[in-house]
Amino acid sequence: MKNLVTFISIIYSMNCFSQTPNPDLFQTWYLYDYYSTDDNIHHPVSAITPTISPDITFTETLNFNGIGACNSFNGTFSSPFDDVLLFENFSGTLLICSPSEHMSLEGSFFSLLQSGGQYFISGEGNNMSLLISTPIFNNYVFGNSQLNSPNFDLKQTVIYPNPTDSKLFVNFQNNVINKIEILNSLGQNIKTINAGFDVINISDFASGFI
Repeated sequence: MKNLVTFISIIYSMNCFSQTPNPDLFQTWYLYDYYSTDDNIHHPVSAITPTISPDITFTETLNFNGIGACNSFNGTFSSPFDDVLLFENFSGTLLICSPSEHMSLEGSFFSLLQSGGQYFISGEGNNMSLLISTPIFNNYVFGNSQLNSPNFDLKQTVIYPNPTDSKLFVNFQNNVINKIEILNSLGQNIKTINAGFDVINISDFASGFI
């Protein structure tokens, strides 16, 4: 509770210092995954059938719009700090999605769009990722390429968060990974992973080592 109250207090006190968001934010982002840091249970969108592709588009006029599972939405947002998004004036249609997995994912997605949190953008071109972390420790992972694209290959594999001091999560979707090698700044192999590719523990590395 202390963390939540602290975050809300910070948001309240910084409303007078609105910043310009990262220019890379202004595009369409597709939801890949969401999870809570409390239980670390991931909910990859690619595992849901029939296939859906929830997305959100941010514009330079500080508007957003998109679609969840079956409902469209729109609204406005602000950026009181350059790494914080606050969603405002959220409005969505009220269709009942089917099956229930669609409704569950859409409910979780829309709960983000009625609050906000800190965000981090990494990558470049068509291989960018957007991570939004809410005050109640929920994380939402987006990419700027659709997951059901026939051109989705290893280049679109998402690794997050960055920076981190404990764990890295790998969202490799429909790619086949045989092993992962972690290299230092000299190109030397410091760790090889042959299984369990979705979570990589790096807590044993010194800060700035890789």
